[in-house]
Amino acid sequence: MLKRQTKPEEEISLKEVLDKIGIVWRYLLSKWLVILLVGLIGAGIGFTYALLQPVRYISKLSFVVEDTKASGGGLAALAGQFGFDMGGGSGGGIFAGDNILLFLRSESLCRETFLTNYDSAGKITLADKYIQVNGWSEKWSKDKEVGRAISFAKYKDGNFPRQEDSLMQLVVKELLAKELTVGKPDKKASFIEVSVATRDELLSKFFGERLVKIATDRYVDSKTKVKALNVERLQKRADSLGALVNSRTYSAAAAQQSLVDINPGLRMAPVTTEITTREKTIAATVFGEVIKNLEVAKVALSQETPVIQMVDQSSLPLERNKAKRLISMIGGGAMAGFFCIAFLLLRRWWKKQINTPEKETTAVSA
Repeated sequence: MLKRQTKPEEEISLKEVLDKIGIVWRYLLSKWLVILLVGLIGAGIGFTYALLQPVRYISKLSFVVEDTKASGGGLAALAGQFGFDMGGGSGGGIFAGDNILLFLRSESLCRETFLTNYDSAGKITLADKYIQVNGWSEKWSKDKEVGRAISFAKYKDGNFPRQEDSLMQLVVKELLAKELTVGKPDKKASFIEVSVATRDELLSKFFGERLVKIATDRYVDSKTKVKALNVERLQKRADSLGALVNSRTYSAAAAQQSLVDINPGLRMAPVTTEITTREKTIAATVFGEVIKNLEVAKVALSQETPVIQMVDQSSLPLERNKAKRLISMIGGGAMAGFFCIAFLLLRRWWKKQINTPEKETTAVSA
């Protein structure tokens, strides 16, 4: 009966490790031509990728929201230095915390921005220019499901037919996935940076500027809507009371003048004048109170209105983002060489594993 011989476990010495490394190194040197050819092929692929990569124009905007209302006390500021968020007094508005980052990347906001005009004539929108520079317009016209030219300028109100709506979703998703970046350059600061990188220079500039403009306008409207309505209501009330006071003043003056030539024996004659004067006094008093409340409401509105301060904004010509050919060649060659070496070592190990059991079986049989 054959018994399999077993060897006691031996500790691997440093010399054995160095010998194995030397064997692997000599094996790779014997395959230098294969590794070189694969590396050259990878470098060629990297160069071709950089050559075919389209130029993108980068537009960057950074802004900060200056709220006149206190958003926290000294305790909150002190806690912020140690990394604790005390909440502050900004509430849960769209600009509170990191909500603005999500709001600027919302699909509805991007849709509204895409439907703004690209040219002064208003014949094409930013969405029409986007699908044109990306080659989608021609592609869709030849597609079996679409089969016609798509124009988003016809639906600036946002009421799309089913097909245009699905295509707009593709446009927005492409932009959000690859070309729109929103973030904070420094987490400790309150600066917000918006970066847009498209294949058209004016498209990048217009989209970034209008996206921020629409977002900040919505924010200001949401913050001041209630107080603005209150100011508007008080202003209408003040205007109507002002006209009433003027009317009562003329009536009181006419009543006083009518008493000049009237018979003093008529006791009922001054009654009309007294009533008119009293009504004028009441109207003037109410008018004064409304004016006072109006001024208070205007001050409250000005305190509630935040200031959107643009910190930095890209100007023409915009920064060009093009893949570097030399870097792409080196990167492609290095990656191809690495995978080639890994493949050769894996193949060598696999062959060794297959041949080892055969030698052990022969040794046992002997």
